[in-house]
Amino acid sequence: MSEKVHITDLNMIYVSDRLERSVTALEDIDLSIATGEFVCLLGPSGCGKTTLLNLIAGFLQPTSGSVLVNGTPVSAPGPDRGVVFQEYGIFPWFTVSQNIAFGPRMRGASKREQEDIVRHYVDLVHLTGFEHHYPGELSGGMKQRVSIARSLANGPDILLMDEPFGALDAMTRETMQEELLRIWELDKKTCVFVTHSIAEAVYLADRIVILSAHPGRVKDIVEVDLERLRDRSSGEYFELYRHVDVTLRVEMSKSREEYEEA
Repeated sequence: MSEKVHITDLNMIYVSDRLERSVTALEDIDLSIATGEFVCLLGPSGCGKTTLLNLIAGFLQPTSGSVLVNGTPVSAPGPDRGVVFQEYGIFPWFTVSQNIAFGPRMRGASKREQEDIVRHYVDLVHLTGFEHHYPGELSGGMKQRVSIARSLANGPDILLMDEPFGALDAMTRETMQEELLRIWELDKKTCVFVTHSIAEAVYLADRIVILSAHPGRVKDIVEVDLERLRDRSSGEYFELYRHVDVTLRVEMSKSREEYEEA
């Protein structure tokens, strides 16, 4: 399997001139992600999960080290990387169709091409009949489907997702996880997914990258060798859950100790 993302000796330091201090968010990160792989980033709050995602997206530049996508250094955001945020990331003044068509329209797609793309992705995310609704008229889960469709409509190689289901209720969240896997199985885009939920990571991922407490380092990489769709009540599922939970609790304990000492 070919390599899609290659991260080497990555360090990210935030410097505050106002506070006259610096904070190391990520330290000595080495990570490779294969084409078509679904990777979840998991770790305590403040461990740099979102920072790492933003470095792959090109929203940030590392202090040192490198991020390569398809062998090319990442220097800026690009259409080869679609990003889905927790806050939906859709325009409230656009309808579902207009939101999905926005990217293709910006890159010069014809009216007919835009209509074909909208029809395809509306069907893909099961929003047929809601094409002319505005985000304010949709549920949280439906808004997130629009956000996913909008990202996919740009034809990215990589889908970067920052806790996209974090604001949803438990039942809707599980439904959206199943929907995401259904969509992902169609063309197996490389997916990097940030989550705080162990259960979500075990359900979704091919591999779970566990980051240490601040500063973020790769503490462990867990292979998830469970057949999809996964049975959330199976013994194998709980065994993996417990393994990840034990590792993560150690890191959360370190994070609390550092906070109390600060």
